[in-house]
Amino acid sequence: MTIAFGLAACKKNEPKLANAGAKQEPAWVSKCAAAFPDAGKGAFYGCGSMPVVENNELQKVSADSRARKDLAMKIDAYLVDFFKEFFDSAPVLDKSGGITELKEKEFISDITREVTIEALAQARVAERWKSPKDGTLYSLDKLGFDHVAAGMEKQMRLRSRELNLAPNEAVKMLDLGVVKKSWE
Repeated sequence: MTIAFGLAACKKNEPKLANAGAKQEPAWVSKCAAAFPDAGKGAFYGCGSMPVVENNELQKVSADSRARKDLAMKIDAYLVDFFKEFFDSAPVLDKSGGITELKEKEFISDITREVTIEALAQARVAERWKSPKDGTLYSLDKLGFDHVAAGMEKQMRLRSRELNLAPNEAVKMLDLGVVKKSWE
């Protein structure tokens, strides 16, 4: 009886599995964004994981934080590519004496940071999965493209003077596809 009581007490301290009984891991655990057909088109995805630790809440917060960091890196990379192409394609400033390469890099860095910060405020954990094999917790963040696009539009309105563009002209250039939209 003492042995049975001792085993029951140990069982209470075991972490509960988020998907108890799940035999297969979700595709996003190994493929992340590649598991979703709308990745890079309609949404951005970030994935993170955390091995077993004694504190289940710490494991959850750490996995979520890593997913958020992955999401931020993907948004940043998208925005940097987009705005580099924007500068190459758009009639931004007067190329003869207007914008320097350093100023362009600073602009892209600033606007990317602002858009990413604003967009991440809308990101949510879409799913978590705990491996029944080793207890690793996986976290998936998802952010709709519309949140990123809204941030891009807001920043282009705010920063249009730096580009010698009227605010509506700057946004119109984004909307009309003066630059190739890589999410299409």
